[in-house]
Formats: sequence, C-alpha cells, structure tokens
Amino acid sequence: MRYAQKLICLLLLVLSASFGVGGCYLLYSDFAVQLARTNAANAAAHAQTCTLLQTEIIDLQRRGADTGDETVAALLQAQDTTAALWRGETQLCSTLTAPCYTPLQDGTMRTVRSGDTVTALYGSDLQGNLHLVSAFDLTGLYRDRDASLRRFLGLEAVVLAAGALVMAVLARQVTRPLRVLTTTSAEIAGGDYGRRTALHTGDEIEQVSRSFDKMADAVQEKIADLEADVQKREDFMGAFTHELKTPMTSIIGYADMLRSLQTDPEEQREAAAAIYHEGRRLESLSQKLLALLALGGEELEFTPVDLADLWPRLRAACPVARVQTPGGHWVVHGDADLLLDLLCNLVQNAAKAGAPDAPIAVHCRDNGAAVTLEVEDHGCGIPQAEIDRVTEPFYMVDKSRARKQGGSGLGLALCKRIAAAHGSDLVIESAPGRGTTVRVTLQKGGTV
Repeated sequence: MRYAQKLICLLLLVLSASFGVGGCYLLYSDFAVQLARTNAANAAAHAQTCTLLQTEIIDLQRRGADTGDETVAALLQAQDTTAALWRGETQLCSTLTAPCYTPLQDGTMRTVRSGDTVTALYGSDLQGNLHLVSAFDLTGLYRDRDASLRRFLGLEAVVLAAGALVMAVLARQVTRPLRVLTTTSAEIAGGDYGRRTALHTGDEIEQVSRSFDKMADAVQEKIADLEADVQKREDFMGAFTHELKTPMTSIIGYADMLRSLQTDPEEQREAAAAIYHEGRRLESLSQKLLALLALGGEELEFTPVDLADLWPRLRAACPVARVQTPGGHWVVHGDADLLLDLLCNLVQNAAKAGAPDAPIAVHCRDNGAAVTLEVEDHGCGIPQAEIDRVTEPFYMVDKSRARKQGGSGLGLALCKRIAAAHGSDLVIESAPGRGTTVRVTLQKGGTV
C-alpha cells in the first residue's frame, strides 16, 4: 500500500474518532454550562420567593393579623410562582405540574422527569414549621440538548460513511492487485506459463509483481530449454541412427544374400561370417561415435592405418565418390572405421548439396610429414556466415537449409570431432555458387 494511502486511512480513522469524542465532549460541556447557569438562576429565584414569603408572614405577625394556613397559602398564590407549601406533613397549596408528594429537605434540589417534561425542584424550610418547594421547567434545555445530539450523531454518521467509502476505495485498490496475483499464480500453476501480472501500482505490490513476473519468465525459459533439450535428443537419435545406416545396409545385404544361397554351404558360411563381421564393426563404430560425443565410457585407441585400404571401402559405401590419389601408400595414426565414416559423411553431404550427377572428388595429397584429405563438390555452396554453424551438433533442425548447403548437422559435427580426435581441424572453404571444399590433415606415423 502506498505511503500516502496509509497516511490517508490513518488520518481518517483519527479524525473520525477525534470528531466523535471531541464533539460529544463539547456538546455535553456546553450543556453542563447551560444547566449550571440555569440551576443557579433557578436557585436564586427560589431563594427570592422564600424571602418574599417569609417577609410577608413576619409583617402579618407584627400587625397581629391572621397567619393561618389559608392566609399563608393566599400569600404564596399571590406571588404567581410554581410552588408548593407544606406545614409539617400537610400540604397547604400547590401549583406544581411535577409530582411532589413529600416536602424536600432544606436546601436540596431534585430533577423530576414526567413523560417529556423535565422539572427542577428546590426545597427550603421557613419559620412556623413551613416548607416551600419551587419548581422550574427544564424541558426546553433538555430538548435543545437532544436536538443538538441528534444533529451531531447524524453528522458523525456522514463522516464515518465518507471515511468508510474512502477506505473501501483504497482497500479495493490494494486488494485488486492481490486478486490479480492470486488468479495469475493459479493459471500458471494450471499450465498457462505465458501469463503475467504486469501490475503498475507504484508501491510494494508492484515490486512483488515484478519479482513474480521474473520468476514466471525463468520458469517459462526453463520449460522452453527442457522442450528444446527433448527436441535435440530426438534429432540426435535420428542423426545418430543415420550415421549407422551404411553398416546396417551392408548387414541387410549380406542377410538377403544368405537367404538366396540355398545350395552352397561354403558360401552360406562366408555370408554368415560377413554378417558377423559387419555386426561387430557396427558395434565398434557405435562405441567410437558415442565416445566422440562424450556419451560413452570407453576411450578411443588409435593404431596405424594404411589409407590405401580405405579407398575400396569408400567406393563401396559411396559409389558417387571419385577417389584421386597419386601412387604410393601412406600410413597415418588413427582409426580406420572413424576415418571411413568421416569420408562417407563428407561425400554424402557433398552429394546433398550438388546436382544428382555432379562429380564429387576425393583428393589425397602428400605434404611431407602429413597427408591431406579433401572432398570437393560443385554444389550451391555455403555462405561465409553459415560455415561455422553447419558444424554445430544440431544444425540439422532446419533440414531444408541443411540439405541445400550440404550440412546434415550431426554428420559434419562428427566429422569435426573425428578430425579433432586425429589432431586436425576441419577446414571448410565455400562460397555461394562455387561449391564447397572440406579439408582434413592427418599426420603420418607407424607401420602397418
């Protein structure tokens, strides 16, 4: 809640309480002052009535006139005042409107309510066992007090209603963002990860909203990463299966041949041995590919490889390749299966990039202490900005672009790793419309 809103609510509460308490205090203070003044004036009037009546009775006694009950009652009635006169316990006369059945003690005052009438009674003792009670009407004073109290309570109700309305509006402004946060959190928990609060209240709620949205962004990003990882795993499995397609094709071919050989046991044994050999080679190649991808627990062990032994296997696996080598044999330190897979991948990628009948040349050049292998096509070429990307492991996600530019994603990525395992870089030279040349340099070493 904003600081200003908090301050306004607090001020409203303080003002409402102060107005109520202060108003009641002032109202009753003013009434008490008026009542005290009225009581003082009434007491003075009562004392004056007592003095006049006592004086007239003394004057009659000096003249020897009759001071009986009727005479004294006539004297009181002649003063035109609201009062009652007793001699002892006997009431001589009374003009009181309020009930007064017994004389009051000397110097006492009593307030009597009768219906809507309020009367103040004052009692005093006189000579001759007389007792005078005077009455004064206070109904108007109390009526004014009650009217003022009703007006004040009505005004207090208006103030409280206005304060409640203002606080309700402020509370609504506070609770609405909380409802948005609650609803949005429930929707995100239900799977709608694109929901956001986007509150702009300018207070602590906005800070909570920003933190909540950041958390939702992180969750959505994490889910997107998990989905991307799943897609990458699916792409990897497809590409990895493609890498093993050629050995599997050989095994299937040998199996078909074995089924067609019904008579010659020797040829059947040779076909079965070939299937067994290809199966073992497929297992070995799988382990080596997994090791290159850092997914297997085994380490690669290289031995001297005579490149002349690779050319017949390359022509058999990739008939479109035209191997061009000068005379001689070169022995390099490496792995025959991985080198064959490297060349097959390069040739197959080159075949994808070029026309169906376009020549794909495989060159082998002697560089003294090293041998350079090159695969050259005459396809559409790869833009310079894309050359580094086509060797990324999952570039094959955009398959149409990969086919046009000769990149099968995992294929070229494996080529790069195979080259790196043999201590060489995979050098790609290409330009749109000029074809692509891929070069790998292998160090000579060892004897076969």
